[in-house]
Amino acid sequence: MAKAEYRSSIRSKNLIKKALAKLIHEKDLSKITVSDIIREADISRGTFYAHFSDVSSVVTQIESEEMNSLMVFVDKYGFENICTQPKNFIVAICEYMMKDIEYYRMLAMSNILNNFIWRLVNVYYEKLLERVLTLRPEMDRNEAEVYLIYITSGAKTTILSWLNGEIKCAPEEIGERLGKLIMLSQTYIEQ
Repeated sequence: MAKAEYRSSIRSKNLIKKALAKLIHEKDLSKITVSDIIREADISRGTFYAHFSDVSSVVTQIESEEMNSLMVFVDKYGFENICTQPKNFIVAICEYMMKDIEYYRMLAMSNILNNFIWRLVNVYYEKLLERVLTLRPEMDRNEAEVYLIYITSGAKTTILSWLNGEIKCAPEEIGERLGKLIMLSQTYIEQ
């Protein structure tokens, strides 16, 4: 019985998160109400409040879960491997999002996906900065920060553009192209 309740709880939470993602595509987050979500998810108000206190708690849970998923990817591939071979990491993230592409497309159209990608970058920012300054000790901190912002912004924007369908290719291809560009840009710090 407990297993069925657990699956039901997971199902309800997923319905709520997907309903919010769909609604964000249709209107501004600040205008979305609990009533909108329960209507879209086709659940009762009690089911909503059994899992979340309000709309912002749904957003917080989505951001937290996605942040944790991305950090699992970073841990799996290893920080140094991601820096030296970004292609595999990018492909893995794109393939992960392909499993529920519509959900991630809806999140990409809102600021939710953008926000937690920046949070992930911020978690590893100091390590990235240290790596750049180690490779180019003569580079001052400001120049290294400009380089990092350029690389991370470009990669994030490219992945979001792919997710939104603006770039039409398979995860392997976007990983290959973006990985090459990142590796090419590293020649700047290896000069």
